[in-house]
Amino acid sequence: MKSLLALCFAFAAIGAVRSACTEGDIRLNATDSRARDLEPLNSVVAGRVEVCLHGQWGTVCSSGFGVAEGNVTCRQLGYSTRGVIYQPNAPFGQGLGPIHLSSLTCHGTEELLVNCTKSAQPASCTHKQDVGVVCQVPDHSCRNGEVHLIGGGTKNKGTVQVCFNQQYGTICGERLSNSTASVICASLGYSRAGAIAIPHTIYGIGIGPVHNMSCNGTERNITQCLHSTTTSSCPQSSHAAVLCKPTNPACRDGQIRLVNGTSRAVGRVEVCFNGEWGRVCGGGSWDNREANVVCRQLGFMPGNATTQPAPYGKGSGISLLDQVVCRGNETLLLSCTHAQVGSRECTYQQDASATCIATNPACSDGQIRLVNGTSRAVGRVEVCFNGEWGRVCGENWGNREANVVCRQLGFMPGNSTMQLVRFGRGSGTSILSQTVCHGNETSLLNCTHAQVGSRECTYQQDASATCIEYSPPCVNGSVRLQGGRVQNEGRVEMCIGGQWGTICDQGWNSTAAKVVCRQLGFPNITAALAIAIPHASYGVGTGRIWFDQVRCHGDEPSLLQCTHPSTLSLTCSHSNDAGVLCPVTGQHCCVNGDVRLANGTSSNEGRVEVCYNCVWGTVCDSGWN
Repeated sequence: MKSLLALCFAFAAIGAVRSACTEGDIRLNATDSRARDLEPLNSVVAGRVEVCLHGQWGTVCSSGFGVAEGNVTCRQLGYSTRGVIYQPNAPFGQGLGPIHLSSLTCHGTEELLVNCTKSAQPASCTHKQDVGVVCQVPDHSCRNGEVHLIGGGTKNKGTVQVCFNQQYGTICGERLSNSTASVICASLGYSRAGAIAIPHTIYGIGIGPVHNMSCNGTERNITQCLHSTTTSSCPQSSHAAVLCKPTNPACRDGQIRLVNGTSRAVGRVEVCFNGEWGRVCGGGSWDNREANVVCRQLGFMPGNATTQPAPYGKGSGISLLDQVVCRGNETLLLSCTHAQVGSRECTYQQDASATCIATNPACSDGQIRLVNGTSRAVGRVEVCFNGEWGRVCGENWGNREANVVCRQLGFMPGNSTMQLVRFGRGSGTSILSQTVCHGNETSLLNCTHAQVGSRECTYQQDASATCIEYSPPCVNGSVRLQGGRVQNEGRVEMCIGGQWGTICDQGWNSTAAKVVCRQLGFPNITAALAIAIPHASYGVGTGRIWFDQVRCHGDEPSLLQCTHPSTLSLTCSHSNDAGVLCPVTGQHCCVNGDVRLANGTSSNEGRVEVCYNCVWGTVCDSGWN
């Protein structure tokens, strides 16, 4: 018991040390990135004002806080009272604990902030009203004409901070031009070419007095431009920012991309300017003509604009293009008419988007498949939309939904699989969510579901199904395909004497494959379409290997009627099990000889795939040049 009490007293002492402070002390604290934004301005310190009362740190409400109160704060901390800036409404993040002071009245000469008069009826404040202060560091004055960009995350962009009269201030964006921006970029070591003036506060408000600035673009230094401290009100929403062209650009000017969509042909439109990706405002002018230009530039077939607000999430960065109007036949989005780049800001709900049609789709819309399972009848469910495979969310997933999947794939009804991530994590976006089926639908897309691509789910919620694969009865001479991804491919197995066995690939050819495909009921079979697959490409079988050196004319009704040396092969192993790929017809068929590029980051690169027998396959790199 004594040791337990000693431990309690020790922890209490540690807690007391951590919370102890001297009555009346103050400090500047910051819990967000705003203070870090000001670090390049080494002549100032900034943060949320906190004061110690009753042995505990607390914040100060911005109600009634003004220049005099800011002067007292900076003097108490040992900083200059020249050019003190106070900012309301938690500019350096919201504090924790009590709000100790509110409705203060200082003369400006007090030594301590707690010596100022406190209102008998303090304001009712929340931490959203915590006051922040920026103080000047003595003997660390800035040099006239010194420029920094803050809040942008990189040195080449941000809210403009310029030093005049040894004090940092900001620039009013209402009169800012690209010529002025070019001088600012040049003074920071960047190219004058392509400098963008951003007249609105997108990277956060500036500090200090607000200046009007006008340059013609030839000045060597910002001090040579016409400037004046504005006496009229410049709203905080108009603190100017500048975007300079970076040394190592992330993209090429005029390049566009679609992001956050269900495929690379669908998504929110972003455009590159000055080596930076930015947003495109949709507004009222964005329609199918503008979307078609986007699709054409990306190498897709014409598509549609998406009118739903922010269907592909909130974009990041500045809005580079606005009021875009296209005729529809332009080859580049920047060739359409538009407002001056970066001159207008729009809300994220107005971000432009497009739905294009892939030129070489990986699949047909509505097609489904099961992946990562132990057989083609088991796995994670994926659905095709806009020519790309995507995930299916399983929030409402049950046996009725799984049965529809099984029926569509030609299997017997099965079960949903509730075990999390049983078939691995899917890739890509979630195309279907909130799917509810009656159980008798012939296609999963016929079930009710949320708007395609409108909801995202975690990989743990990926839908899956376990279907029952129909296996023909083992009648002498019957054949079946095993181990394939789809029903028209697999390892050939034949029943002889009530036992299933495999066929050796020695002498196996397309004529024999034709006989197997016809026997399985695939229509319009010719030797040119049926493909013989050697080397156990669909996995090794078990049991006996019935034949090798099979010879068929091609018109036999069953494989058993082809010639073969004996009923049991003695020279083959299961690593030589023969397979076939039978042709299928219908809406899911690609055209023989079609070529596509798969898994690239854009439409002009990727793995080469060619269509044969309605199936996409790869090309060996042997001899590729």
